[in-house]
Amino acid sequence: MTAAATTTKNVITHLSFTRLKELAHSPLALSRYIDKVFEPTAAMIDGQLIDCLLFTPDEFESRFFVMPDDAKKPTKAQINAAKPSPATLEQIERWDRLMESVKGRAIVKSEQVEEASFLANSVRNDAVVTYSGLLNPDNFKFQVPVEFSYRGFFHRGIKDADGKDRNGNRVVWDLKRMGSRSGEQLVRSQIRNNMYDLQAAIYCHVEDSRNEPITYYLIAVDNDGYVTPFEIGRDAREKARVQWNLLISAAHRLNMDEDLSQGPGFWGDGDGFFHY
Repeated sequence: MTAAATTTKNVITHLSFTRLKELAHSPLALSRYIDKVFEPTAAMIDGQLIDCLLFTPDEFESRFFVMPDDAKKPTKAQINAAKPSPATLEQIERWDRLMESVKGRAIVKSEQVEEASFLANSVRNDAVVTYSGLLNPDNFKFQVPVEFSYRGFFHRGIKDADGKDRNGNRVVWDLKRMGSRSGEQLVRSQIRNNMYDLQAAIYCHVEDSRNEPITYYLIAVDNDGYVTPFEIGRDAREKARVQWNLLISAAHRLNMDEDLSQGPGFWGDGDGFFHY
């Protein structure tokens, strides 16, 4: 066993779509995800920026700080110079003032905001989104927490949007950004590859368990601003529930064994091998 493979006791305190997705790879992947100290990556900040501009634009100023294009962070050599030049002193002082203005907000560049605004507007102006009223603030709530207990585990998540479409039908939908050009075939393959049908099953669980009508949409946008709406229906969600139940059973077993050290071989046959 490698040094990276660790034994962790009773760490699965709750489940989420991301945790289930990690467990679908291996217990070790889940263990590393749980233990990980998260530092926002550029991709994460870009995603948060699009979500904010689309769903909660009034929160932009409180969550993001747009760094001036001409601002330059002083180097260590400049900061430690015995006799810094007046230009260097001015640069250091300006940077310090900018850092004081950040106040815990995510730092973004103007080009990031422009790109995020373009993609958010692409979604906002999409014919299907507009026709169905999926961004109507009178009918939808955005960034809605999901919390429920299912088969012995507390589940958590955040739905991008929850409400009713123009015809009064209950709808939950999530925005997904895709790097390559979206389209029906690509989105269909990505749903399975990224287990988005499982996410749909989780977010519609309460209504599906009561046999109440609810529709789940995945709205995909690519880097060129092409928007592909996709419905993940009840049948697909029920198929995903089979995998969901399997993952929950595995989580219970792992908590009983008090061991999350096993890699992908956990999902292999009895001897740990995958057969081809």
